[in-house]
Amino acid sequence: MSRVVCHALAVALALLVAAPLSVVAQVAAQNRLLKSDAIVPLRSHSLYAPYVDSNLQNKFWDFGGDAYVDTNKHIRLTQDRGSQAGWLWTRSEIQPENYEIQVEFSIDGKAAGHKPYGDGFAMWLTTERAQPGPVFGSKDYFTGLGIMFDTFANSRHPYTFPRVLAINGNGIERYNVGKDGAPQEVAGCSVSIRRAAVATKARLTYVKDVFLELALHYNEWDDWDTCFKLDNVTIPARPYLGFSAATGDVSDNHDIVSVSTSNIIYKERTAAEKKAHRLEHFPPGGAAKAGEKKKSGGWFSKKKKQADSGTPSSGTNRDTPSGPGFFAGFFSGLFSLIWFVLKWASVLGVIAGAAYGYFRWQKKKDAKRF
Repeated sequence: MSRVVCHALAVALALLVAAPLSVVAQVAAQNRLLKSDAIVPLRSHSLYAPYVDSNLQNKFWDFGGDAYVDTNKHIRLTQDRGSQAGWLWTRSEIQPENYEIQVEFSIDGKAAGHKPYGDGFAMWLTTERAQPGPVFGSKDYFTGLGIMFDTFANSRHPYTFPRVLAINGNGIERYNVGKDGAPQEVAGCSVSIRRAAVATKARLTYVKDVFLELALHYNEWDDWDTCFKLDNVTIPARPYLGFSAATGDVSDNHDIVSVSTSNIIYKERTAAEKKAHRLEHFPPGGAAKAGEKKKSGGWFSKKKKQADSGTPSSGTNRDTPSGPGFFAGFFSGLFSLIWFVLKWASVLGVIAGAAYGYFRWQKKKDAKRF
């Protein structure tokens, strides 16, 4: 029996070592894609199950309205019931200038076929926080960036729904609910994000004075499509991160499964260096149109041929590992790996010790019978 236990522990340890090694490779690859010196997770702006502590609170996040927590699955902003509104906001501002936010979400409900459903949810990077209102459960006249995941069309449009769109609020202009924000839309795309066959995710990457990109994961595993990529959007400094959802006469379940936020670190860069970086993403005469979906490189993205013959979208370039970004990411990942292995090795040691003690006790107990 002890041999079986030792073998199981050896396999578990091997898996634990292999997992963080893949994370190191992921971080190094992402550093190269962004030409950054390092990517550091922001614990204060990330969220995972079980979402709350023993006091049913989270020291980094607030939630309210009709939102509730299922510690095993998600934070449900609204249930599949009419006239609900719920929200989820960080308690503190995002301090870094450059960051990446990846959120896994789910939109589902009883409505099927041609039956209507809605209304959708929004992701916010604004100067205000946790103020309920008519815009997908959050306040109107907001200041900052709103990414709307709109699943119900209030008027006719030349595109289909669900619709993902970006609106850069100035605090003065009112959100046009009747026209689904179309007059204020900066960029957007129509995608099937409801009841998708794979996990639905959104990845927002913001490098100040360079680009803003939203990529979506909804069609195939490890396959990301760029919804839009812009060079003329500025997010307010130190915004709050939030999510909100609302239902009306139609309804759906709107869930946030996880949020991962990372600080993208660059060394001091001159205006000329930033301009050169921007030109790599938006070459003269070759920049993709806002709202044009193109393949975007994820950490495990499949390399596919571009739909057009122009310049490949950002993320498909696989440069050789070089430069300070690679080494910074490598050593950062290496230290994380060492800490991860030591932590879990101690846990496995305790388990192994307990198992060994139990079998010794069982052996003595059996010996006393004879």
